[in-house]
Amino acid sequence: MSLESSEPNRPYGPEPGHPLEPSPGMFPSEAGNGPVPSWFLGVFMVAVFWTGAYLFTYSGGFDSSVFDFKPKYGAAASGPAVPPDPKEVGRKLFSANCITCHQANGQGVAGQFPPLAGSEWVNSDATNRLIGIVLKGLQGPVQVKGQAYNNAMQAWEAQYTDQQFAAILTYIRSDWGNNAPPIPAEAVKQMREQLKDRKEQWTMAELLKMPAQDVAKNAAAPPAAGQAPAPAGNAPAPQTK
Repeated sequence: MSLESSEPNRPYGPEPGHPLEPSPGMFPSEAGNGPVPSWFLGVFMVAVFWTGAYLFTYSGGFDSSVFDFKPKYGAAASGPAVPPDPKEVGRKLFSANCITCHQANGQGVAGQFPPLAGSEWVNSDATNRLIGIVLKGLQGPVQVKGQAYNNAMQAWEAQYTDQQFAAILTYIRSDWGNNAPPIPAEAVKQMREQLKDRKEQWTMAELLKMPAQDVAKNAAAPPAAGQAPAPAGNAPAPQTK
């Protein structure tokens, strides 16, 4: 008897006309079609919120002309915390926002922007006029060291705190050969309050009409022993056109 099968040989696989039916687990499921994990959405939303909060806090109003320097008081290796040097703070603020017009050497730009080095406006005892200029701005023409300059300086009162203004003015009154006394923040505060209703930039004529007053000296002077501090005097409001 023959052991060979009576059925003809045929290849392995489904019979013709009968497609292969996949069984569970035969093929792996495709990746990426499932829902996004809830933990990932939570992390993503926290990152978006944190990014927005950081930009809102440290953007400086997204104004490219503003360097929003805020010094931090840190403790030394030993001893109490030491405040930063106002001149150094002023130098950094000046370098970030004023250097384009007045230059790093304080010489300004010939025929366009006046120098600060040796300027009678910077070194004068009429500190109420100097503070008024940086608060409200200045419209030329203006005479500085015998030269006329007919450009404009914007008002900066909304950009800086009293302490920052005091640091900048103290710096420019002590560099490039200038040797004028520092400007305390209290003097800036006094002038800011006095000029709060003024909207226009100064002209040279208006500044010269303002009675010269050393508000820096008055603000810095301590009261005599046994006496209460004297109220700060206010200069008469200048005439505006």
